[in-house]
Amino acid sequence: MKKIYLSLLFAGATMFATAQQVISFEQQVLNNDGYWCGDESGVEYESWGAKAYACKYIEDGVFFNVNYTPSWGSWSGYAISNRTETTFSSITPDQYNNITGTAKSGNNFCLVQTYGETIDMAGSAVVKGFWYTNNAWTVYAILNGDGMATNDGPFGTDDWLKCTVTGTKADKTVASVDIMLAENGTYVNEWKYADLSSLGEVVSLSFSFSGTKQNSYGLTTPAYMCIDDMEIDRKSSIATFEDITIEGTESFWADKTQAGVNPWNSQDYTLDTYYADYGYDYFADYVVSNCTATDGTSYDKPYQSTAGGAKNGNNYAVFYLDTWSTVDGAIYLAAPSRVSGFWACNTTYAAYCIKNWDGQSSDQKPFGQDDYFKLIITGFDIDGKKTGTVEQMLIDCTDANEWHYIKDWRWVDLTSLGNNVMYVKFTFDGTKKNDWGLTTPTYVCIDDFGGDAPAKNTPYEVIEQPTAITNVAAEKSDKAVRKFLENGRIVIVKNGKKFSANGAEIK
Repeated sequence: MKKIYLSLLFAGATMFATAQQVISFEQQVLNNDGYWCGDESGVEYESWGAKAYACKYIEDGVFFNVNYTPSWGSWSGYAISNRTETTFSSITPDQYNNITGTAKSGNNFCLVQTYGETIDMAGSAVVKGFWYTNNAWTVYAILNGDGMATNDGPFGTDDWLKCTVTGTKADKTVASVDIMLAENGTYVNEWKYADLSSLGEVVSLSFSFSGTKQNSYGLTTPAYMCIDDMEIDRKSSIATFEDITIEGTESFWADKTQAGVNPWNSQDYTLDTYYADYGYDYFADYVVSNCTATDGTSYDKPYQSTAGGAKNGNNYAVFYLDTWSTVDGAIYLAAPSRVSGFWACNTTYAAYCIKNWDGQSSDQKPFGQDDYFKLIITGFDIDGKKTGTVEQMLIDCTDANEWHYIKDWRWVDLTSLGNNVMYVKFTFDGTKKNDWGLTTPTYVCIDDFGGDAPAKNTPYEVIEQPTAITNVAAEKSDKAVRKFLENGRIVIVKNGKKFSANGAEIK
């Protein structure tokens, strides 16, 4: 996958969409004993003469760091469990039990036991809070003593145990919230909610434990806490493309810094322009347009939207897939997360081909029954593995009752791609082809990538279906034409002969 991530500064206001997330810990595959505390797929390093692995559990763009040493069977950071036992007597396997016997919701919960490991937000976010309860082994020590404290024995009324959650902000300042796990002779034995909203926007969280049961080395009570359903409000930037300066009106901007691929940014997203000098400037992948005219019918005016401009503001991006020269064609996120979607619109060049032959397809006909042109969006995670695919019809003549296309901006929902999308790639498919492939102009306009979904989507534009007179070359008389459905398809009857909607005679 691409290794270049840019932090370019552009003029213009930053727009945000608020994404509300709940980290449920349900995505991690657990072992047969019902827990995960890291594995050997992490980054290898040496710890006290033994092989250790720095691992991460990633959900919704949030990174839970784990350090795992298999030869010792030890870990620190954030493990995941689905164990339902509430027994507490020894370190293994009771350290993976919580005192309630269930997760707050679903099957999995997270075990916190850290020596400085953090939870990284991959950007700034408000952690509203999470649900917490005690670890079963911790409760055993509260009720029976831990066997190591100078003042060993069960907790008395003056003993206490607490977890301090510290949030670090982008400017490196910190704020903290204390969570009492045991005090005044009682301990937490149910799921309770910890409100962390006072921390404000943070880039990471860290956890530390303190209490009255200690020896000369420090705290002796097992320093564990179980958490679930972490609630996060994240302001995700929107690629509005208004941060790109276009010289003049009815024009476009393209990065031509060098021949080949040129990465550039709109807010937190990275896109490419492919540039070549063939005696004239040639571009593929992404350019940014401010065109409002709709008179483009060929490759000399490819950057016009059928909507007559942007969805919002003045600028929008236009993607062109050139299978001969396109290297990537992806949109990269700043960190793995969920993608809300974007607004899509046809170019006037593609729309022109609906009623006019594109000049290259083997059938030498405009769009007719069963023809289509669609956009395919595929999501990939940080390891380059596919997370899912979304298809959006741009021109659709597959329904005999109604042909339609996107004329005004229409929202494309990408949430089904999952919570850990690192980048998406666009491609196309359709029925208009020749020996070299798709012939419908492979362009699409996009705007507000990562924005907020509308309450109601924009309707498609209906394509007026051709009549027998205009599409059946053999029929030139002015006599009445009958049109009806037969076996789900439009049939045109003229002078005793049957024709399909695209003019072919039905024998």
